[in-house]
Amino acid sequence: MKKIAITLIAFVFCFKLQAQDTVKIKTALTPEQEAETAYNLALEMMGKKDYTAAIDHFTKAVTINPSFEKAFLNRGFAKYENKNNAGAIEDFNLANALKSSADAYFGKAESFYNLGKKDSSSQNLDKTVALDNKFAKAFYLRGQIKFEAKEYKEAVEDYNKAITAKSDYAYAYNDRGSAKKQLGDEAGAVADYEKAVANDSKLYLAYNNLGSAKRNKGDNAGAIDAYNKAIALKADYYMALNNRGAAKLNTGDIPGAIGDFNAALKIKADYVLAMNNMASAYIKKQDFKSAEDWCTKALFIDENAAAVYINRGIARQMLKNEAGACADWKEAAKLGMAVGKNYSSGLCD
Repeated sequence: MKKIAITLIAFVFCFKLQAQDTVKIKTALTPEQEAETAYNLALEMMGKKDYTAAIDHFTKAVTINPSFEKAFLNRGFAKYENKNNAGAIEDFNLANALKSSADAYFGKAESFYNLGKKDSSSQNLDKTVALDNKFAKAFYLRGQIKFEAKEYKEAVEDYNKAITAKSDYAYAYNDRGSAKKQLGDEAGAVADYEKAVANDSKLYLAYNNLGSAKRNKGDNAGAIDAYNKAIALKADYYMALNNRGAAKLNTGDIPGAIGDFNAALKIKADYVLAMNNMASAYIKKQDFKSAEDWCTKALFIDENAAAVYINRGIARQMLKNEAGACADWKEAAKLGMAVGKNYSSGLCD
């Protein structure tokens, strides 16, 4: 028994010595792992919208691994978000040199668009959709460029492609509606604006556009309802306030119209369109002096506002200021408003 006890004690003693040993584990990262770690940190910073920090981490990643295509690509997007469009283009080029991608071409397109280089933007959008014919945002931006160039039919075609690629693309429906409106398709515009808000019930600008399309069709009640929804979503939406005032004026609600024009001007004091609409309201109210005053205020801000000269001419004629009325209508005609010539002919010649 004594011998056994000694053996057990010895066993325990040996076990304790083994437990105190340490195993050395290799912790050094490979260059590829270091680059990946920096890249992941950069993505985390992108998620937090700390683009400067993201750029620093992406730079570390590509310094360690110069063939890290995704790091160049995403550093380009970080620079784009940081308003460094030229730097973004450089990174998208570096990414494309390693591996051509639709994302890199689209990034270049957006950056060129921000720099006002729409031809270069369009060229890169063509390359984007050549690589990915379901790239909805690329078709949308190309449509926007065509819309801005007043190529409305071609814009509609690109918006169609954007919607085919992304059936719930609310912005594409909205802008297609605006292109259709320019083409004289008011019914098509209304339908597209309605699809836009059906897909995004918070898209206040689409409600405003829907209201204007309905007002152009003579549906002032429907227009007011749409403007109400736009204003409910964006209380300081001075354009919708002004437009709702115009719809109210069409229904004969002069006090309501004046209230809306005042609300719009309270938000944007130099809003010439609201001032001119205010003048229209006072003309309907037969307060011609107030109408003249509002027009004069508007022309002080924009002396080339042709429609304002028409209204001031009307107000001045009613105030028995024939010379002033004729001068205003002739100025409107000189600025390109044919109605100015119509008003002045006979009375002023």
